[in-house]
Amino acid sequence: MKKVLLAAAVASIGFSAAHAAPTLYGRLNVSLNQVDNNNWKGENQTQLNSNASRIGVKGEEKLTDNLGVVYQAEWAISTDGSGSDTDLSARNRFIGLKFNKIGTLKAGNYDSYFKTAAGDYQDIFNDDTNLDITKTMFGEERLKNVVGFETDKDLLIPGLRFNVMAEMGENNSSNYSTKKRNSFGDGVSTSISYQNDNAGVAVALAGNFGVAGAYNHSGIKDKIESDAYRLTGSYDFSKVGVNGLVLGALFQYAEPSDSPSAQVLSNATNEKGESLKLDPKAASLEETSWLVQATYAIPSTPWAIKGQYQQAKTEWTGDSRKFDQYGIGVDYRLNKQARFYGVLAQQKRDWEKSDDKRTVVGAGMSYSF
Repeated sequence: MKKVLLAAAVASIGFSAAHAAPTLYGRLNVSLNQVDNNNWKGENQTQLNSNASRIGVKGEEKLTDNLGVVYQAEWAISTDGSGSDTDLSARNRFIGLKFNKIGTLKAGNYDSYFKTAAGDYQDIFNDDTNLDITKTMFGEERLKNVVGFETDKDLLIPGLRFNVMAEMGENNSSNYSTKKRNSFGDGVSTSISYQNDNAGVAVALAGNFGVAGAYNHSGIKDKIESDAYRLTGSYDFSKVGVNGLVLGALFQYAEPSDSPSAQVLSNATNEKGESLKLDPKAASLEETSWLVQATYAIPSTPWAIKGQYQQAKTEWTGDSRKFDQYGIGVDYRLNKQARFYGVLAQQKRDWEKSDDKRTVVGAGMSYSF
């Protein structure tokens, strides 16, 4: 029905109905959560969260036998009317060309290949307002002003893909940049991945170079241009007779690009010559993070049980901070589109003198269309 309505709308503004209609898609994900020690100062809070709800249009149209156009435009939807999911704010958006059996060239604003290297089995709390690894690890950026190329999964070896993305600086450097960013490829995000469904194996290696990202536990609010490396993998144990069990893992390391010296930071000024008060700890920052998780979809039932443990250790000269998160989740899937779920997780900051633990318990529903 939705495709018929979209096709009619396109025709009504003068386009030929012979063109392929775009696909309307989206996801609404709402949960009711009780968060104990929500602000790390002892305050408890009951929340209704939208959890990265979204709506978008996407499509692909053949231009010749060997060339097609692809496009996507996605918006955040604030299902609960508040919070971080600002209504109709930009998410992934691009236009590109797809070359038959070679790959796809895209330009726009979309997730870095470092971010997408974390697949379906590297974060069971993906999109959760409180628990997503965006809040706990470096590197979960959606990059603006980028051109990227993704090889076809069967170009060289079936299941093997190469991705590379070049970011235009357009002088949008962070406060901690040591050079102006006005060139092609001021930031680069790349990955190589391999997936073999018959063997149940998926692995990926990704790198960011000169890409600004957040060190969530450093106390520095600004994003810092950094180099980072991420290794992910998962294995489906149904291939050895344990139906429904999948294990996944992730390891990564990040540090500021060209490690700006404390002297550079202490003398930093903006384009107007005004002094910037920058945190000197940025000169020696580094973050090491990892996680392991297990998902067990109980055979012949709509139930799935999940568990995850993760850690991020952020260090700089004279100090370090360690953040831990562990939790479980339960899913009840009604069909491929709809599921009910529950979560229970705890986070721990080792640098807090009191109120060092935060607990999240909640239940929600997700519907994809």
